[in-house]
Amino acid sequence: MDSKTKILLITLEPIAKKMAGPAIRALELGKILARDYATVVFSPVEGGEPPEGEMPPNLRLVRGGGSRILKELAENAETIFIQSNVLKPFPFLSQMGKYLILDLYDPYLFSILVQYKNDRTQASASYRMMHKVLEAHMLACDLAVCASERQRDYWIGRFCAQGRVTPEMYEFDPSLRKLIDVVPYGLPQEEPQKHGDGAGLRAIPGIGAEDPVLIWGGGIWDWFDPLSVIEGVKACIGEIPDLRLVFMGTKSPNPKVEVMDMTKRARALAQESGLLDKNIFFLDGWVPYEQRVNYLLEATAAVSAHFDLPETRFSFRTRILDYFWCGLPILTTTGDGLAELIQQNGAGLVLPYQDAGAWAEAIKKVVKDGQSREAMRQGSKKIAKMYHWQDNAEPIRRFLQAPYHLPQYTPVTMPNLAERARAVYRRGGGQLIIKRSVELINDILK
Repeated sequence: MDSKTKILLITLEPIAKKMAGPAIRALELGKILARDYATVVFSPVEGGEPPEGEMPPNLRLVRGGGSRILKELAENAETIFIQSNVLKPFPFLSQMGKYLILDLYDPYLFSILVQYKNDRTQASASYRMMHKVLEAHMLACDLAVCASERQRDYWIGRFCAQGRVTPEMYEFDPSLRKLIDVVPYGLPQEEPQKHGDGAGLRAIPGIGAEDPVLIWGGGIWDWFDPLSVIEGVKACIGEIPDLRLVFMGTKSPNPKVEVMDMTKRARALAQESGLLDKNIFFLDGWVPYEQRVNYLLEATAAVSAHFDLPETRFSFRTRILDYFWCGLPILTTTGDGLAELIQQNGAGLVLPYQDAGAWAEAIKKVVKDGQSREAMRQGSKKIAKMYHWQDNAEPIRRFLQAPYHLPQYTPVTMPNLAERARAVYRRGGGQLIIKRSVELINDILK
């Protein structure tokens, strides 16, 4: 590896055998960038066994390091890539004069509104803290990236409200792509293949080799709606008694993330319906990252459901990317950008919010209609080709080829009288100043 690190990527999530979305994103982007540059990926959490698979020779993975180690790594790096909570424990990263890339792929504030909706005190404190943390990150960065054009619209609005989109910024880059660009969550270019012993859904006691299985491919967070899916499955059992639904993750690999209330509600509903461990299964913990494909490839179809919330509109459901990769028919709720993509490409069925009846009909169709199911599979595979990590990383690669610092941020203030007079004079000379002065006096005298 070169003595100087081209890019240091930092996540606060554990990079390990079991990983959630933020850690996966940091590691996969690091692998891609390491093809061309000396790269380090860092997490302060060790998180158990290291991730499976070989690392590129130009990539160094550092797990479980503290501030001292991170500062040494940062001093040796040209560019630092941080997720949007990293400066809270490590504020010195923004004060080192390094080129700073900020990852805004997760609009955290909308999740907080949902997660703490029943606790006003915790909701207020968490929201205000994260609001200020995000603001500090957004004012410090030289480039921000997000997961979709819809998200980019949201973040441009926030940058504008902060006073970051100024005449100086517009002169620097009128497209604002140098301020914020799109780097979606991604997929491998390789075809999905089973890993390890290949054990997946069919190894779960109670699931037969020929049973139709719906898979929920990630955690059950409070902004998701597994309840409508469970009710839909319950309504189908009379016609499809061997139908199975498997929830792949119930506890985040991050020890700081507690089991959410919706996980408990979903399990309770399955229990009350008499379907728990018969037709509906919850896998304890978290499926290792490299083994997720063993489960997905054995599924009949994949499901994802959520509520009508701002979080939905600006989300980018990372689990759905894996559904595309494995060519799964997808049943999902309306409202987000990927649901629109699924509908446009015939990759599945898009359903109304909280409509268990619609879920029941969609499940029957995807299970019973083999021709439709195959067409949906082809639609999923088509979308998968749009989201390879290699292609998604291009805005970061461009930045590394020609890094820059954005125009210096200064808080927006009202122009004083002299500044306003000069601006009016430049627009219309002395006559316009006289006209405006007369208008002002008349307004005062009214």
